[in-house]
Amino acid sequence: MLFRKTRLTAPQTQAAAKQRMLSSSSPFAIREAYNSIRAKLLFTGRGEKCPVFAVTSAMMHDGKTTNAVNLAISIASTTKKVLLIDGDMRKPTVHRYFGLENKNGLSEILAGLTNEVKIRKTDVENLHVLTSGQIPPNPAELFGSKQMDNLLSYVKEFFDYVLIDTPPVNLVSDAAILAEKITGYVFVVQSGKNHYYELSYALDSIQQMNGNVVGIILNDATGRSGAHYGGYHSGNYYYKGYYRRGYGRGYYYSTYETKVESDLTKQKETPKEQSEGK
Repeated sequence: MLFRKTRLTAPQTQAAAKQRMLSSSSPFAIREAYNSIRAKLLFTGRGEKCPVFAVTSAMMHDGKTTNAVNLAISIASTTKKVLLIDGDMRKPTVHRYFGLENKNGLSEILAGLTNEVKIRKTDVENLHVLTSGQIPPNPAELFGSKQMDNLLSYVKEFFDYVLIDTPPVNLVSDAAILAEKITGYVFVVQSGKNHYYELSYALDSIQQMNGNVVGIILNDATGRSGAHYGGYHSGNYYYKGYYRRGYGRGYYYSTYETKVESDLTKQKETPKEQSEGK
């Protein structure tokens, strides 16, 4: 080994995540790319009051989480109320982008450990986050539970869009389980990295579950590995997060992100919101 990889501390990982977040100082081309994706999604809701979209990828290191975060930011910039749910209960990272504590989140709600849906405010106007919570032993079962149905029905009443970040399709089955609960999937494909058979297998896995694939995002179209918005640069990110804990051995699963559009003409009280210290 010629070089030893430095282990990042929590503040360092948070800083690295923030550098990949969409902002007013981001290059014009990047901002317009997300705006274009946002505009296209607005026309793919099948006329639903609250369309739900899953942003996913076939494998690790494709940039799904950063693309989910940036799509949420882009949509929120249109004054729509957006909820970003960290559904990657095996290796959660969304909280790092916003400097939030990862507790009392999705896993606790789905496991029935709490009846309170704690929605956290972010520094981005109109954007809220539901963190993943503690890492459970059975994420796939929680996604398929009645509690997940109830949660989605609940948040649709308060937000214009809901985005859900989940594990990669070809590693674990979490996202595929939600195929019939959401409007459609948006796949993130890493330029110069993904093989055709990996994407084909992932798409087939979703379609076999009657999932609707609405589009594909080509990430890092310049082909410069490491220069993209959305790649993970920490080597065995998912291998450490999933395989070390025994998840995904010999199995193929799915990942998605979800979005919800609801009727804002109704004057309803929003769920409990919490501001988190950075």
